[in-house]
Amino acid sequence: MLSLKLLLLRARVILEEADGRSITNQAMLHQLNMLRKEMYRGYYALDSFRGIQASEDKTQGHSVSHSFALSKFSPVKRLFFSTVGGTPCVKEVQQVSKNLATIIFHMDEFVAFLKNCPPRYRQPYYMHLTVGLSMFGRQMEMERVMNFLMQMESSIEQTIGVLPIIGSDGVGKSTLVAHIYNSEKVRDHFSQIVLVPQDDLKDNRLSTLKDRGLTIFQNNQLNNGNGRLLVIIELSEDVGEVAWKRLYVAYAGCLESGSKIIVTSRSSKIMNFGTTQALLLNTLPIEAFWYFFKLSTFGSADPEEHPKLQSIALQIAKQMNGSFPDAWFLSSFLGNSLDNAKLWRVVLTWFKAHVRRTSKWADDLVSQHKPIHFLTVGRRFQFVLYARYQTNSPHDMVPKITLHDVISNRAKPQGKFDALAYKSPIAPYNSYVVRCVEKN
Repeated sequence: MLSLKLLLLRARVILEEADGRSITNQAMLHQLNMLRKEMYRGYYALDSFRGIQASEDKTQGHSVSHSFALSKFSPVKRLFFSTVGGTPCVKEVQQVSKNLATIIFHMDEFVAFLKNCPPRYRQPYYMHLTVGLSMFGRQMEMERVMNFLMQMESSIEQTIGVLPIIGSDGVGKSTLVAHIYNSEKVRDHFSQIVLVPQDDLKDNRLSTLKDRGLTIFQNNQLNNGNGRLLVIIELSEDVGEVAWKRLYVAYAGCLESGSKIIVTSRSSKIMNFGTTQALLLNTLPIEAFWYFFKLSTFGSADPEEHPKLQSIALQIAKQMNGSFPDAWFLSSFLGNSLDNAKLWRVVLTWFKAHVRRTSKWADDLVSQHKPIHFLTVGRRFQFVLYARYQTNSPHDMVPKITLHDVISNRAKPQGKFDALAYKSPIAPYNSYVVRCVEKN
């Protein structure tokens, strides 16, 4: 275990240094991605073991040293050779240690080349702040989209490139696209960036872009005749292939060569709309999602100083099905309550009782207008959460009362009301609102 811990520390040093550099070499990025995935897997294996250890401590009713210098007669040492979900824990740790050691051994050349990459940040940064203020876990997807946008079509083809991006709610489609169109490289390449929600496509006036969508960027510095546009179309409902072809012809007819279209949707039906292979955004592997949730929740605090809370947090992370909005809300909520283990256990019980009943976070219940979750607040009353939705409304239109206020009993609203669950700190800065009703 000590060997794995040292390997993870070495991997983190390399990754944090690389994240502070601007890397364009595709081979280096691929090597970095391999290291990152194995590091996530390593932390997950290590923290899973600690969770078993904490559980064993509780079951046996006595304190066991958390040092990794364990006697071979220690009950924790024997527990290390037990099984987790049918997979021997020792084999998982040995395998991830072997993989990390191999990858790091072959990174000497990478580290040497890294010194020649220009810095991306002008000041030191803390990892938990970087995670909290940037997109997480989508480096390879980001490169894929950037390559598509920068690629120039053949003058013979005269086609406008279309990239479909497909993924379920909460997986990060809007966040990925926002990071793309906010990047300096993209803004230097296109003269205009237009965002078109599905509501703007419900009539037949599709002959021009002049009255379609929202211009989110206008490059007034380009004086070289560049009229390239980046059009981002957000589809919240299914669109038939015939309707799409009509839409594409209307847009392509008024876009200059080099312009691009990105289409985002939950439906895989848009896969055939692209001129290139669609990008499928799946939920993050649990190893990566746990790393994100742990950093977001504990922040600058050392999780190893809170082994019981870390064990609870790992169990909560397993219930969230990779949902970033849920992770953001709970990490903020729990992170402010590191001294309240009882509250953490209540949240875990809540998740186990209500979230695991469906493979998606209440999507079916919302569509049927049925209650999602029942929250007991104190001893006085109970709230029923009927739906949750995201909004880009101005700040003054977002509910003033927060779900955190309700759960912690700082606010006692009556009847039906909306509560702000979470406001994302990164583009596109969505607010996640929950509709509630009081039940006496």
